Amino acid sequence: MFYKAHFCARISIIRCYSINNRAFVNKHPNLSQMMKYVPKEYQKVSSKVAQEYLYLICPQTAKIIAEHVVNSVNDNQIVAETNVGLGLITSELLDRGVPIVRMYESSPEFRLDLKNYDSKYQGRVELFTKNFFHLPRYSTMDTLDGHNRVDSLLKNIPRRSWTDDPVMTVVGTMPNTSFIRYLIKSLALQRGLALYGRIQMFAILKKHHYNVLTTTPEQDLRLYQYTSILFQLLFDYEELETFPRAIFLPWESVNKKKSSEEMVLVKINFKKQFEIPIDKILHLYYFINQFSNRGNKNFIVSTIEKWVPGCGANILVPTMKHDDYFSDITLFTKFRELTPPQMLAIFKEMINAPSYSGSPFKDLIENELMKSETMETDLADAISERKPKKVMEKANLDYQDGFE
Repeated sequence: MFYKAHFCARISIIRCYSINNRAFVNKHPNLSQMMKYVPKEYQKVSSKVAQEYLYLICPQTAKIIAEHVVNSVNDNQIVAETNVGLGLITSELLDRGVPIVRMYESSPEFRLDLKNYDSKYQGRVELFTKNFFHLPRYSTMDTLDGHNRVDSLLKNIPRRSWTDDPVMTVVGTMPNTSFIRYLIKSLALQRGLALYGRIQMFAILKKHHYNVLTTTPEQDLRLYQYTSILFQLLFDYEELETFPRAIFLPWESVNKKKSSEEMVLVKINFKKQFEIPIDKILHLYYFINQFSNRGNKNFIVSTIEKWVPGCGANILVPTMKHDDYFSDITLFTKFRELTPPQMLAIFKEMINAPSYSGSPFKDLIENELMKSETMETDLADAISERKPKKVMEKANLDYQDGFE
């Protein structure tokens, strides 16, 4: 009986949310008109689809977004939109004088109309059959079957110095934060996209996801995680605009607390300069991963002393000058109490300790790297003995290489 009541209540919330969104759209004739061009599968209420794809249906919002992008790009930069959908943002970018726009769109239905852009904007558009923000997924697939999806997506993108202007600007909806995590790991390992230089993004995020990335222990300890720390240490970011969730399809079933969740436009770029050498980013990556999410009993001094013997004294009485160091640090101070700059300060004290070079922590990093490479090789070998296409189809992954 309980489950039946719970199910009925859930259905009621979904219907209510859908009705509210449709009422919002019906109040705005331009939105109702745009809905006619959206494939039926994206007009349904679907949380599963909305976790991977979101499409803008508001022309006025596209103008606002494009204006922000145009003010931050130059002619030497590749400009792209992902999750293009109806092409509203791309049209505004081209009409505002952006020379060429790359369109990354995985939906065959949307691509049928997007192909017409080549006749309207001759020689100014390139259409790819993939979602740029799914690049980490394609990277894994390439490892498994030996294809070159990533190379196709990054076709003709030059490589630039890290301190140069961004090599590429990507605008689009980002339904989840897996691409952010991929960028962080790419930088740490000095592989993949990070080798091309800095990538600038105008990402349209769910407000909840943005809050997770930017929160601190004082604001919301429940949301605070390793991604929050690394994002704030490695990226420059700025919240530019807030939009209603209803102008992005598909809508999704949500609970009452999130029924009015908004979307935010955020400008994101890797920092041009880091406070630690680039070859220490990998060490920072493992440091944050290992120690920031181990619960409330993870004391800083005792934990670090275990991995870098003799370093505890440096943590209690820092030997370096820091802009932000945890005040009154004791043996019982926990990692979860530290803000991102304070975590970085602790890390800098640790790697500056004389015992660091021969510490178990450095051995841990080397072991994790070897384990990761071995797992990738073993998995690729195992897949190669089967039929890669069937494996990908079973995993619900696109098998195509990516360019039209």
